[in-house]
Amino acid sequence: MSQHVIDPEGTPYSPEKHPMKDYVGASAYFDLDLRSGVIMDVQKFPEMRKPSYKIQVDFGPVIGKLWSSAQITNYPRHDLIGRRVVGAINLGDKTLPTGFISQFLVLGALDPDGTVRLLELPEGVMPGSLVA
Repeated sequence: MSQHVIDPEGTPYSPEKHPMKDYVGASAYFDLDLRSGVIMDVQKFPEMRKPSYKIQVDFGPVIGKLWSSAQITNYPRHDLIGRRVVGAINLGDKTLPTGFISQFLVLGALDPDGTVRLLELPEGVMPGSLVA
């Protein structure tokens, strides 16, 4: 499955439907720049076909603040502000059909129906910390 779909009538992401992917080697993982960040701003994004937010995340003093579009509308906007998240920040910018530029990918686990559950970080993890 190459495109994320939320299907409340089905279970496209049920664990038993997804066998282990092919071996890629550790270098593929270590090439990713995974960082901790804090959500600073959440805006509605009604122009998107799938329910989404625009989120701004502070990845600390070296990286700074980046924007992304995320299908995480299962969280109320006010619950996201100040939340620590994990982002993949070196995948390249993606220009969405609306013209909005998504600069990183926020990471989460998928429920069987495709609902995103954001990864949680413990208190005290500094913005910009490397995720290993």
